[in-house]
Amino acid sequence: MPEPASPRIPARYFDGHSGAVHEVLLWCEGEMLQIAGKTLMRQAPLRQVQWPERTRHGPRLAHLPGGGSVQALESAQWDDWVAQTGLGESLVVRAQQSWRWALLATALLLAVTLSAYRWGLPLASQAVTALIPGQVERQIGDTALAAMEGRLLGPSRLDPAQQAAIREGYARARGLRFPRGNAPGVSLQFRRSHMGPNAFALPGGTIVVTDELVQLLADRPDILLGVLGHETGHVHLRHGTRSLVQASVLGTVAALALGDVSTLLSTAPVLLGQMAYSRDFEREADNEAIAWLRASQIRPSVMATLFERLHATAGAQAHQGPTGPHADRDGTSTPLAQTLGIAFRSHPADAERIQRFQAADQPTVGFLPSSPAPSAAHP
Repeated sequence: MPEPASPRIPARYFDGHSGAVHEVLLWCEGEMLQIAGKTLMRQAPLRQVQWPERTRHGPRLAHLPGGGSVQALESAQWDDWVAQTGLGESLVVRAQQSWRWALLATALLLAVTLSAYRWGLPLASQAVTALIPGQVERQIGDTALAAMEGRLLGPSRLDPAQQAAIREGYARARGLRFPRGNAPGVSLQFRRSHMGPNAFALPGGTIVVTDELVQLLADRPDILLGVLGHETGHVHLRHGTRSLVQASVLGTVAALALGDVSTLLSTAPVLLGQMAYSRDFEREADNEAIAWLRASQIRPSVMATLFERLHATAGAQAHQGPTGPHADRDGTSTPLAQTLGIAFRSHPADAERIQRFQAADQPTVGFLPSSPAPSAAHP
């Protein structure tokens, strides 16, 4: 028994070859779409008709095989006819027309994006970093150091004997931290700087210690050893190269998403993203500093003194006002000690770090009192 014909609906027909408009009636009969007007009669298989996605305010139309199209006179009437005819919309279209489904899809997309950012990107960068040869890392580090020379760094004025003593103490502590070998290759460099007391690690294994930091900790070689352990953690975990990989990926994603809308808009996601990753890296490096100090039988809580002295130094620099070469436009001074290495602004809060170092002071046999350790900065 043939299927009954569907209700009929008035529409406009365009043949696709001319600008003529034909008033027609549409209905479905079996598997065919019937189109009838005063001067034309046409059929089209329903499965070959293209039904564009419905929009809230757009016209309702259908594209016919071989060219031509039909357009509704009234959108509401067309929607009722589609429902009565059984030409219901797909689940995707219905979901797009629902604010609840749209909200759910947005939430899922945001969750996937954040998950990829928080866990996927670090894992991917770690895998990519493992493929980068050490020679390439050293070239990157050497290039970065060369770029700082003259502008931020200058030749060290420390006594060569003092530098040798620090290197000797560092080598001794490294042997205690890595008694079975596998210690990362490190080149310990000393520089006079415009950034104040600082130390930072570059890709490839170069650790730069400023004269100002050595002078700040002249009476506390145990703390200087903790700083060197922290920076060695960056080298051992290849944080510098991983940061470059992550910044490259974030920059590429930002450029694809934002195009050339604005350099600031394109750069902001990279800077914000790297701040978060830097905090993670700093926590890992702090853990390495704790292990380094414990291996040398020094209480990790001695590092709290470092933050006290850095704060005092930064406060003294800020008190000098905007006369220095690094004054901000608003008339305040930003100590460069907060821009690199041990005093990164993107580090975790000092209170959090101090608490971690103090919590590592659990009673352990062999810890020395929180006083200067055997000299690592003086012969």
